[in-house]
Amino acid sequence: MLYNDRMRLVFVLLTIVFFFPAQSMAQDMPSGTNISLSNTGSNTSDQIGEITNEPQCFNIINKAPYTVVGTFKTDIYITQDGIKARHNSNFRLTVEEQAEFCAYGPFYEGRKLELTLRTIVPIFSCKTAITEDILIYGRRKSGGGTETWATCL
Repeated sequence: MLYNDRMRLVFVLLTIVFFFPAQSMAQDMPSGTNISLSNTGSNTSDQIGEITNEPQCFNIINKAPYTVVGTFKTDIYITQDGIKARHNSNFRLTVEEQAEFCAYGPFYEGRKLELTLRTIVPIFSCKTAITEDILIYGRRKSGGGTETWATCL
């Protein structure tokens, strides 16, 4: 294999690893749930963020006419080692695709999670309650590019 062929292969593999997100977790997923964020921890103010005994599940639905990529994040908590951390879960949804997410917390006030939609950089962010389905909308701009947003409760 020539040097250029190897470099091309390395470039393709790195592109796949960094630009096509997979569902990532800060801990293993409990069995029986699609995606589970956290079930332990406290936030930085030394108060325990709301943590539930049962998973709080919701759907996210892509209504945009293109694939969207994003992340859900919990509130910050402090590990037993004293390190500030948060759990997150990435998603990638094609047109009209939906996915179920389940979270135990720690939640932001009002039982909310942080939702960030992104391309290579963040393009939309909000803290949203997870009491209803979260819809992602988007449109193609006439001058090129897109505008993407979500219903944040």
